[in-house]
Amino acid sequence: MTGGYEVDQFVDAPDEDLICVICRAVLRCPVRLKCNHVFCKECILQWMKRQVKCPCCRQPIDQNQMLVLFKLSKSIGRLPVKCRNAQQGCRATFPLSTEYLHSSSCPFEWQICPHEGCGQQVLRKDAQSHDQICSHWRQLCPMGCGALLMRDNQALHNCYRDLQRRYLADRRRQRAIAANLRRKMQRMQSRMAQIKRQVNLMCESLEVGELEVDAGEGTSAWTETTAPSSSHSRQRNTRVRFI
Repeated sequence: MTGGYEVDQFVDAPDEDLICVICRAVLRCPVRLKCNHVFCKECILQWMKRQVKCPCCRQPIDQNQMLVLFKLSKSIGRLPVKCRNAQQGCRATFPLSTEYLHSSSCPFEWQICPHEGCGQQVLRKDAQSHDQICSHWRQLCPMGCGALLMRDNQALHNCYRDLQRRYLADRRRQRAIAANLRRKMQRMQSRMAQIKRQVNLMCESLEVGELEVDAGEGTSAWTETTAPSSSHSRQRNTRVRFI
C-alpha cells in the first residue's frame, strides 16, 4: 500500500514517528486512533476493510473515534522535498505543500506534444524547439484570418493577399445581387405601370357606360311627357272640321 509520501522524495530523512507502519511512507492526511497510533487516513481505511484491529496493538478500531491531525499534516507540509523530475535534471527543492505549484511550471516535466497525431513526450523546456520540427504542427493564423496553417504551407500563406481575394469576390457577389435586385424592381415597376393603365381604362369605360345610361333615361322621360299633347291637338282639329 502506498497511501503516504515516498521517503526518497524528502531532502532529509524523515523521523520515524512520521512513517506510517502500513505503507512505510511519510504520513499523508494523518489520523490517530483511540489507542493513539497514527496512520495515513487512506491506509487505515483500507486496512479496516479486512480487519478492525489496530495493526500495532491489535486493539479494536472505532472509526467514530478516529481523529484527523491537522497540525501534524501542516508540519509535514513544511518539510523540504525534491522535485519528482530530479532524474530528468531538475535540482529544485521546495516545501511539500508547494509541490503542485512547482510541477505545473517545472521545465523538466514530461509533456505530450499537443499536436494531433504526434503523441511524442517532450520536456516542457524542449516543447518550443519540438514545435519547430514537429511534422504534425498545426496552428490558426496569428493574424486572425481563420486559416489553419501547417508546416508545409506556413511560408506560402499570405493573409493580405487572401483577404484581398475574398474581399474582391464578396464585392463581385454583392454587385451581382444588387444588379439582380434592380432588374426585379424594374420588372415590378413595369408591371405596376401596366396594371395602372388597365385600371384607368376600366374606370374610363365605366364612366362612359354611366353617361349612356343617363342619356337613355332622359330620352324616355321626354317621350312620355310629349305624347299626351299630340293627342289633345288632334281632338281639337276634329272639332274644328265639324263646325
